[in-house]
Amino acid sequence: MPSVDSLPADQRAVLELVLRQGRGYDEIARLLAVDRAGVRRRALAALDAIGPRTEVPPESRGLIADYLLGQLPPRVSDTVRERLGRSPSEFAWTHALASELAQISRDPLPEIPVAPDGQPTALGDPEPPRGRPRRSSRRGGAVVLTLAGAAIAAAVVVGVVLALGGGGSAGNHASTAAAQLSSSTTSTSAAAQARVVAQITLQPTAAATKAQGVAQVVRVGENQGIVLVARGMPANTKRDFYAVWLFNSITDERLIGFVSPGVGANGQMETTGALPANVAHYRSVLISLETHTQPKAPTRVVLHGALSLP
Repeated sequence: MPSVDSLPADQRAVLELVLRQGRGYDEIARLLAVDRAGVRRRALAALDAIGPRTEVPPESRGLIADYLLGQLPPRVSDTVRERLGRSPSEFAWTHALASELAQISRDPLPEIPVAPDGQPTALGDPEPPRGRPRRSSRRGGAVVLTLAGAAIAAAVVVGVVLALGGGGSAGNHASTAAAQLSSSTTSTSAAAQARVVAQITLQPTAAATKAQGVAQVVRVGENQGIVLVARGMPANTKRDFYAVWLFNSITDERLIGFVSPGVGANGQMETTGALPANVAHYRSVLISLETHTQPKAPTRVVLHGALSLP
């Protein structure tokens, strides 16, 4: 994505006058000898350029731009902020923009977002409440996503890959899961009972990625898990890793865990994870790129998809 410094001069001037000097659209219009609508168009064009690709409609993006730049009346600002707490796509776009704008802003940006009820949830522990994962790793600061009962992965991961339209190393992932099953006395019956209850198409939100993915929610007895396969993912560096979230809003989300091994040069990701008992409460699945081991919210959302369970 382009940086603020790479924007056309008129768009960069609008952002700098707002964020570094605290000026309003009307004042900038007089300075630049354009009308107020022209200033607003330049502001939105600048945010469209530096922000990730999104399906958020132009009218909503315009209001978000006004909100981030502090150009809305208080009542309208409150309405926009509350809506951000209910829309994963609007939240993802706003959060990514805020990360860029905060670097040049003289004052703190507006809060992103505040839901109409409830308090922010501490997400320092990504593990399900009913017992901890059977194994974990802290390599690179990441907690591995694992699935209690690897039968789920063995039973459906190949189907997920086929749904995505490819093969690659996911066959090895399924083989590994099958090998894990061979050491379990209940693995055969568990694999036979694994049932897919939802399939999720994961769409990219970042302009710099051609990522696509498919996830399946599967059930074995009373346990539920997720199997996720993606391709075209930006490769991990030594300083970042991918995280999987269940999401409703910034104050209503759940970190499932971190993906390990990380994504290499081939851009492929395969992982499995246990799901909490209240998974049906959430409306979306997000895959984000993180640099901290205890993120409070998704930082850079790369893939997102709607979650709907029977």
